[in-house]
Amino acid sequence: MANTDTTIKDAKLEESGRTDLGDKLAEGFPNGFVILFFILALVAVSTYFIPAGEFDKISIAGKMVTKAGSYHNIAPSPVGFMQFFAAIPNGMLAASALIFMIILIGGSIRVFDSTGAIKSALGSLINVFGKEKSSWVLVCIIIFFALIGAFPSMFEATIPFAPICLAIALALGYDAIVGVSIGLIGVVIGWTAGPTNPWTVGIGQSIAQLPMFSGIVLRLILLVTLIVISSIYILKYANDVKSGKRKSLVENIDISEHDTYSLESIAPFSFRHKLILATLAATIGMILYGTYNWQWGLIQMSAMYIIGGIAGGLIAGYNGGKIADEFIEGGKDILMAAMAVGLARSIQVIMESAHIADTLVYYFSIPLQALPASVSAIGMFIVQSILNFFIPSGSGLAMVTMPIMIPLADVLNIQRQVAILAFQFGDGLSNLCYPTTAVTIAFLAIGKIPFGKWLKFVMPFLLIMWSVAAIFLAVATALNWN
Repeated sequence: MANTDTTIKDAKLEESGRTDLGDKLAEGFPNGFVILFFILALVAVSTYFIPAGEFDKISIAGKMVTKAGSYHNIAPSPVGFMQFFAAIPNGMLAASALIFMIILIGGSIRVFDSTGAIKSALGSLINVFGKEKSSWVLVCIIIFFALIGAFPSMFEATIPFAPICLAIALALGYDAIVGVSIGLIGVVIGWTAGPTNPWTVGIGQSIAQLPMFSGIVLRLILLVTLIVISSIYILKYANDVKSGKRKSLVENIDISEHDTYSLESIAPFSFRHKLILATLAATIGMILYGTYNWQWGLIQMSAMYIIGGIAGGLIAGYNGGKIADEFIEGGKDILMAAMAVGLARSIQVIMESAHIADTLVYYFSIPLQALPASVSAIGMFIVQSILNFFIPSGSGLAMVTMPIMIPLADVLNIQRQVAILAFQFGDGLSNLCYPTTAVTIAFLAIGKIPFGKWLKFVMPFLLIMWSVAAIFLAVATALNWN
């Protein structure tokens, strides 16, 4: 009888266009934090087998970077039991400025959101497009996140915006996957294209001794291409779920705490609301200006969000107690996501203490020397994608790998600009499927999306994007792009 019931159930699933196997595989994945911990343990064990080694470091433009051809083995220093667990608080400490910035931004965004200004702006936007074209609201959000990933190159700083993305998606009749993807995929594709990304393109071109942000036209074309493909993919899933053509991947997950925007009770978009949103825009604008012109870091960015949050609260008519309460609540809401950043950083702490990061870079670069020139750029992209799992930091990966990849590109007769593009693709796109990427784990934690469910949604998208990356690299190589 049980076998008959199972057969009937499987037949119904096939009729609805779903595969039970995919759901079972997705459900089998543990929590993202558990995955991070297991990866941390795996890296610690690997320190007993991977030879310790390092490259010599030299200073370029005030930054210590790898000296190509200087790799040498050193005495092994595997991670012990206590050192393994100490890596977790050490990772938190190493990422402390970033963790505090995320918490403070979360508090500031909560103040702005509590005023109803964002909700009213959403209502106004829906009135412009019409309720039947609510998907255009999603496109606007994707573009917004792509732009802040592409030009000011905000990455972890976008985490506090995740609850708002979820609230908007739910209000429009979509699910948590849509709410997470419009923000997460948006910022990742912007970061990947990176027309003026100082952490990837900027460092890479400094090492390659190329004019800063040269080759921007192709990267702008890349940005538009990635935005179009991402929007089509997300909207296909979103509209299918909303219309009932397919079931949500997260239909049984309770995220009611994010269902805070009711389209039936949205207040008019008043002058006060406009002034509050203008304050938020001015806050972000000041951060962008300070970053480019005054070399602001995480501390100054955090301070500016505090100022902006206080100003937004005062405009809304809040007293000091109300502003403080909203700041605290916002910080509490984002705390788990901030902790993911520290846990992800712990992996780097272990690799650095055991001196195995340079070893991985060295051995992964060797096969590239045997590749034909026509495919070597794609090979660089693949190697950078693999290394990004172990070194999930754009600037860190650039400073470790680019001094090796640039001379290698010269030997293989590949333009240095192409080597940087391969690095951009490798460092950027893989962030969407790696549990070592704090932004991804943080967004998923806020949306309560199991990592397996996310992979089921995002892997077809990544296969498309990786194909696009290979095409761009092949074209850039053929055109001798420089």
